[in-house]
Amino acid sequence: MLITVVVPTFNRAEFLPIAIRSLMRQREDAKIDVLIIDDGSTDGTSSTIAALASEYPTLRYMKQDHSGIPAARNAGLAGLLPETEFVTFLDSDDASPAGRFAADLPHLLVDPALDLVYGKMRMVDMIDRTTLAPPAGTSYRDACFPQLSLGLFRRSVIDKTGLFDPDLMLSEDVDFLMRMFECGARFLQTETIALYYRRHSGNITARRADMKRYFSLALLRSIKRRRSDPTRILRKPSFELLPPMLLEDKC
Repeated sequence: MLITVVVPTFNRAEFLPIAIRSLMRQREDAKIDVLIIDDGSTDGTSSTIAALASEYPTLRYMKQDHSGIPAARNAGLAGLLPETEFVTFLDSDDASPAGRFAADLPHLLVDPALDLVYGKMRMVDMIDRTTLAPPAGTSYRDACFPQLSLGLFRRSVIDKTGLFDPDLMLSEDVDFLMRMFECGARFLQTETIALYYRRHSGNITARRADMKRYFSLALLRSIKRRRSDPTRILRKPSFELLPPMLLEDKC
C-alpha cells in the first residue's frame, strides 16, 4: 500500500531537510514514496536535495523551470508511480508529525469505500531540527482549514478531481479541495494532528491582496459550479473557511 507524498519547493533550502526527514522517519509505519518537485529554485535547494538523496536513496525528485505551485503540484501528480495507492502533500517549510500515517492509514485500509481521511494542523513558530517537532513550551494553535497536507487521499479520488488549476497562482489547493468535496468524496474527519504548519517571516509578503483575491475566487468558483449544477453538493469536513494562511504565501 504505497503512499506518495508530493513536496513542492521553491527556495526553501533552509527548511527542506526537516520536511523530508519528518516523512522518512515514518517509513516503519507505512510504505512511503517521497517526491520533491523543485520549482526552479535559485538558492541552495539543488545541493540540499542531492545531500538528502544521498542520505535517502529512495527519495525521488524532479526540477522544472519556475512555473508556480499549481504546476509543481501537477508535476507531482504526473510523477505518481503505477503502484501508488494513496497520495498526500507537504509544503517544504512544514513537517509531518510522527505517527501521522500510522493513525490515519488504517481507516482507508479498513473501509475501501472511504476516499480520504482529513485531520488537523498544529500551527507553530518553531520546529526543532533534531526532534522534528515543536520545542517544549512553544505556543501553538490546533485548527482545521482547507489544507492539502491534512488529507490522506485515495488515488482514485485524486484522479477523479483532476489537476490543479494553473490560472490560480494562489489558493489552488482550496479550489482543488472544493472540487473534490463537491463531487461527493466520502471522507472521515479525525483528531489526528496531520501537519506541523510553520509560521515564519518568509510567509508574510506584500501579496496579501492577491491572497485574498485568489481565495475569494476559489470560493466563488465553487458557488458558481453548484448553482449551474444542482447535483453538485458541497459536503466537506468541518473546517473554517477563513484560515490565517489567507495572509501568507506558502510554497
